[in-house]
Amino acid sequence: MKILASLRAVNVSKSYGWRNVLNNVSIEVHSGQCLCIAGPNGSGKSTLLKILCGLLRHDSGSVESVINNNIVSEDFRPYHVGMVAPYLQVYDEFTPVELILLQRRMHGEHQDRDEVLQTLARVGLADRADEMVRTLSSGLRQRVILALAVHRNPAFLMLDEPTNTLDAEGRRIVEREVQMHQQRNGVVVIATNDDWEKQLCTHFIEFGASASSALV
Repeated sequence: MKILASLRAVNVSKSYGWRNVLNNVSIEVHSGQCLCIAGPNGSGKSTLLKILCGLLRHDSGSVESVINNNIVSEDFRPYHVGMVAPYLQVYDEFTPVELILLQRRMHGEHQDRDEVLQTLARVGLADRADEMVRTLSSGLRQRVILALAVHRNPAFLMLDEPTNTLDAEGRRIVEREVQMHQQRNGVVVIATNDDWEKQLCTHFIEFGASASSALV
């Protein structure tokens, strides 16, 4: 099912103590677009991504997400986001199937093992679906995180260096998922300095040593 979605940040600023990480950053991205946030380490890419996801509070400015012409409240924005990042952790003692079923249960959704298996097949984990995550390699764990991000078909797909631990096949899977998300009219945002990941994007924002007054 296709949706209409947009994400807009206006004059967003964020500091950690004395260090100003984001300074009046503005972006706007719409259905079917894939925005690349690029810049050197420490420039604020991950910080902005977390703010857009609703996982981190900004000090000033505004962030607005809209789905099918309805503004999503700040408290509920994370429920409409699928996120992939190298710093995300999953429970090692669960299997990939159990993790996704748990996610669905937490969202009050019907638990369908067949649908979960279809998602795991999409990310190349069909034959590892019932193995504990602690037995999987770092690359396969990243695929589990990707499966968790895309399974519920969220309006917003947020990717922070999504192919960092992936092999060539894993990169092709990420590319396919990004394209599928765009075809569903979802919004994709990728924080990266990787040239291969950049080629997935339709729009670009480049930060300097610190992010200041950037506009797509």
